[in-house]
Amino acid sequence: MKRIVMFEGGVETLTYFSKRLAERFSEMGYSVFFFDLKQEGQSARRLRKFIKPGETVMLTFNFQGLEQEPGVYREGIGYVWDEYRIFCYNIAADHPYFYHERLCNLPEGYRHISIDRLHGAYFKEFYPEYAHAGFLPLAGTEYAGEEGETDRPISARRYDVILTGNYTKLSFFEPYIHWINDEYAAFYRGIIDELIRKPDETVEQAALRCCEREMGEQPKDMLRIALSKMIFIDLYIRNYWRGAAVRTLVNAGIPVHVVGKGWEELADVERPEKLICHPQTDSEECLRMLADAKVSLNVMPWFKDGAHDRVFNSVLNGAVCVTDRSRYLCGELAEGEGVCYYDLDNLAALPGLVKDLLQNESRMQDIIAEGKPKVRDGHTWKKRAELLAAWMEWGQADPN
Repeated sequence: MKRIVMFEGGVETLTYFSKRLAERFSEMGYSVFFFDLKQEGQSARRLRKFIKPGETVMLTFNFQGLEQEPGVYREGIGYVWDEYRIFCYNIAADHPYFYHERLCNLPEGYRHISIDRLHGAYFKEFYPEYAHAGFLPLAGTEYAGEEGETDRPISARRYDVILTGNYTKLSFFEPYIHWINDEYAAFYRGIIDELIRKPDETVEQAALRCCEREMGEQPKDMLRIALSKMIFIDLYIRNYWRGAAVRTLVNAGIPVHVVGKGWEELADVERPEKLICHPQTDSEECLRMLADAKVSLNVMPWFKDGAHDRVFNSVLNGAVCVTDRSRYLCGELAEGEGVCYYDLDNLAALPGLVKDLLQNESRMQDIIAEGKPKVRDGHTWKKRAELLAAWMEWGQADPN
């Protein structure tokens, strides 16, 4: 295998990840072709010239190139991937229940990659008809600005606390909670309340327990459909805790710079002057801002055995990442190795943690010095590309 087909022109973040992977693939001697989703006709012609049967694989994020796009799929004929017997490696950047409708009519060579170990376990249990290629957590990128920019000392950084990510107000989810009737709304509320009381649980753990309590044991094909109808609960919980963490700091008088959409609508903010909103921007600008921040706040998007790229981006760019825990992340970075951990069920302790850091810049400098080498050595897209290349060379499922 010496040729890799990848995608651009879709979600900006996913294109950015793909480009970082491609840089390393090229260094390793692979030829990389980017199919432009905004120019499908032109890309389709170039794609067929690029493909060499037996030497080509496809690598994508979130089913790009697997949604019957005109450039790669023809009605009555099928996917170009099947035509040339190409393995398709798809990195699903979220839980499988987000993709239930996409997990059908896929190419013969489909290989699913999970960014969280629990996502992988769920996929193998509920979608056994497809091959699982392994666990590949998201990775970080160091800002490619002026030399030494990411090593800027803490004392010279502009932003005390930053969070890069969007926010959706909780009232947005009310129509989804009430989309059937009051009885179902109470059922959904019960799951949400359990996840607020027990933030160490996954959505599927709480939801499946509630389903069994209300409906008894159900076949897996029914359960996976039911879970796919509850993705609004996942999004609700993410935004509940993201908003709560930011609100807790702001109400304690700590200025927080939030980069993304929706933060103007955060409710119950007692010190609005401490919430400094920046518009949504691209990946490169987020990295630049992290390279000018002291503390980077992270709230996991409910990855309980994986990690978000925001954690690794923060450490690589010299900001101490204050984050909630996941089993995987705690196994990779100990307390003080670029990160400081807090507990969602004890947010009252979060302002003290952040204030102590900001008042002790030498400690923050030590934390970054401990963490950055570990992240550089193990958690960049360069390292993920090397692992992916080995998997794709083997061409098999579950190499782990």
